[in-house]
Amino acid sequence: MDKKVLSLGAIAMDVVLNSYELPKDDGFALIHHEEMLPGGSASNVSVACASLGMEAYQTGKIGDDEVGSQFRKTLVADHVDDRYVVTKENGTTLHTYIITAPGGKHCIFANAGDAVCTLTPEELPADIMDGMDIFYNDMFSPKAAIWLAEKALEQGKPVIYNMQCVPSFMETCGTSREEIEKMMELCTVFISGRAGYEEMTGETDPYKAMRMIQDKYHVKKGVILTAGGEGAYWYDGEHEYHAPAYEVEPVDTTGAGDCFIGGLLYSYFGEEKEEVYALKFANATAAVKCTIAGPRSRATVQDVLHLMREDLIE
Repeated sequence: MDKKVLSLGAIAMDVVLNSYELPKDDGFALIHHEEMLPGGSASNVSVACASLGMEAYQTGKIGDDEVGSQFRKTLVADHVDDRYVVTKENGTTLHTYIITAPGGKHCIFANAGDAVCTLTPEELPADIMDGMDIFYNDMFSPKAAIWLAEKALEQGKPVIYNMQCVPSFMETCGTSREEIEKMMELCTVFISGRAGYEEMTGETDPYKAMRMIQDKYHVKKGVILTAGGEGAYWYDGEHEYHAPAYEVEPVDTTGAGDCFIGGLLYSYFGEEKEEVYALKFANATAAVKCTIAGPRSRATVQDVLHLMREDLIE
């Protein structure tokens, strides 16, 4: 039976601006193509999971604007169940402006709108976790995230927390440091890049910071560091696992971290693979995304395994 994933967090549309180079300070850059595409970190994870064969359910809040309407249509088109997505009357949907440049370089500007962080437990069915196997979140809409995490743990189901944005930025979006600390105590697996670990601990060495986080919160299955070209690391308090990155010619790295998480959820929680294999599969899922333009990847298991086999041959 396919595992069912409930994903809560940033759901958005992305205005992608393709440039020849990122502008310097007080400088100019020419845009050669622009396009509105579906994105949002949590929904990117959902689409990645669905493409890999999991049953993906999205929750979160959008506005009743045109951006929100387009987002919902694309979510359904990407085979993600949208029944738990809540619409705010006269609301503005989160949308971002992503500027890309050759070599996979990009930067992101976000218009948070007034919906994405405001989902509350009262707006969701009381039994929403009963039919799910996994709960994933990035702490956008913190009250709903903590409520769902507690529901999941009561039922013995894993909670995955991805620190997509550092705590100082999350505070500007309405998520307090205390709420983040609470999720750290609840989660089964914690995932972050270097910036998240550094801000959480004040330690510039991310590997030391991983140990500090695990020693403080005793995350049940451990903490994961996504380290770009160095691959990914996993520390569970006793063992450290590492899987190197796959080398591909990058087209667009936007959403690669989200696809990493989709691959991890599928491999570790869906297929119940061991940590090193799960990291390798997740890295390959991210690498496949880097070869595709746009924030989302619809790579299949076969696409990911093909890259993994190619790497073994080389």
